[in-house]
Amino acid sequence: MRRLSSAAEAEEVSVLRPAELCVVAGLVYGRPELISRYHTSPLKIAKTFQLDGNGTKQLAVVQMDGSPGLLEGDRYRFDWRVQENVRVYATNQAYTRVHPCGEGESRLTQRLALERNAVLEWMPEPVMLFKDARFASETEIDLAAGAICMASDIFSPGRLSRGESFAFRTYDNRVTVRYNGELVHYQRQRWEPSHMPLRSAGCFGDATHIGSFSIFSDRVNASTAASLREWLNAAPALAEGVSWGISHTARYGVVLQAAGGAAWRLERIIRAAWDGARKLLLDEPPLRLLRNK
Repeated sequence: MRRLSSAAEAEEVSVLRPAELCVVAGLVYGRPELISRYHTSPLKIAKTFQLDGNGTKQLAVVQMDGSPGLLEGDRYRFDWRVQENVRVYATNQAYTRVHPCGEGESRLTQRLALERNAVLEWMPEPVMLFKDARFASETEIDLAAGAICMASDIFSPGRLSRGESFAFRTYDNRVTVRYNGELVHYQRQRWEPSHMPLRSAGCFGDATHIGSFSIFSDRVNASTAASLREWLNAAPALAEGVSWGISHTARYGVVLQAAGGAAWRLERIIRAAWDGARKLLLDEPPLRLLRNK
């Protein structure tokens, strides 16, 4: 979408239809498949794969953005629905790049709905905010009994090689989790570098990147957090150059938070946490699809 020159134009664009990617994953003759899919340019499903491990059938899905990234006024909407007893791993092909904005913003809305005993492993590439970017992201996760949602999120503050560290305008990220319709978790991060001391010890400190790995399910509790912490402590080399911690949320959640000086460092520890979660909750080996990082 073209760059907007005024707040009025930004408002006009905001009522236009967003780019959408909506999928439903279900069982077809006992195998997980995308039984419904709908997408509009520039979003699309690039590829699906069948993954069979330990007798468990799982579907892998790679989604794609055919544009250079989110421009001012762009609205992306993702809607993933995973039916009962279906397992899905989903990722994307590249960083989510957010370009400079004037008075408007770029917005991403995601809804992940999991029916009984469904599993969704949502492991996207990092989000990168260019200079003067304004970005709002909202994720809603709806869980039924026995469902498991694992999700990663890595934030990059700009193209560091171009001196864009924390040169974006605003970043507003919200996560809402419901279990059988009841709100069980809510988190919001809003950063404005021009008005907030983001490099203070109480925020980023010496780090430039922040990442998280979350597990939401009625199958997790404080002992899950403790087991995952032990798993990571057993491989200390994975955490070199990274500060991290794991906590059990008030209900039905375990969250790893990590901070470091490069996205790849956070990817390494998040991948290790994901490996541990698959072993603890699914009794499954590590999953690798696109790259051997």
